[in-house]
Amino acid sequence: MRAGLDIEALEERTKIRGKYLRALENEEWSLLPGSAFTKGFLRTYADMLGLDSRLLIDEYKRQWEEPHELDINPVRPTIGHDPREPAWSSGRARRWALLALTIVVLALVFVLVGHLFGNSTPSSTPPGSAAGSTATSTPPPGTTTAVLPSCDVTGSHRLPRACVALKIEPTAAVYACVVGDKRVRIDGRTLGTVAAPATYHARKFVVTLGSRSAVLVIDGRRFALPAGQGAVRYEITARLRRRLATPTRLSCSA
Repeated sequence: MRAGLDIEALEERTKIRGKYLRALENEEWSLLPGSAFTKGFLRTYADMLGLDSRLLIDEYKRQWEEPHELDINPVRPTIGHDPREPAWSSGRARRWALLALTIVVLALVFVLVGHLFGNSTPSSTPPGSAAGSTATSTPPPGTTTAVLPSCDVTGSHRLPRACVALKIEPTAAVYACVVGDKRVRIDGRTLGTVAAPATYHARKFVVTLGSRSAVLVIDGRRFALPAGQGAVRYEITARLRRRLATPTRLSCSA
């Protein structure tokens, strides 16, 4: 934008198709033809704009590229290992044995705590509840329910990795509906440019806008909407920015 270039001019200079340039701008990696092509496009585009292509590619690989198997399980040298040496005499085997023993001890502790405190029953029935009714569903015996950290953080608390921070900055009056984790955050009202936009946190957002007159700020990074007219709808998670089918009727519900 500072150079006064549009997509057609960029396409001519970089020899990269316009739809791929738009996908790069919007971080819609699923529209690009593979990781190798994406890094090549990023390098060419950044060099043409005078940016540091190495930093952009490193950021892309860190946030979006799946780690290689060798990065997860690096090959360890075997020089100096005597195949006749018993397996239990090696330091690695001793560490695995200690880890297995720790897991067994923790499992026994959890079982003991469950027997001591998991079978207690309340002394009285809460008022207004029937004796044979249950207010919440009880998981089958022997199963555990994972407790996910809350995304509703405030102050200096750090946002969990799976959560997203979302803010809508209108450039003109725009209808907005924002549903985060199946809870309505912006209830289908018109946002103006005067009031400071609020920041919302959730694992998954569905954002519906009546026009393109807004910028989405996702985890502190500005996400410009594609040019055009009409309503748009997006699904946003920590690893995904996906455009959904354009709504035929503007409505807001969880």
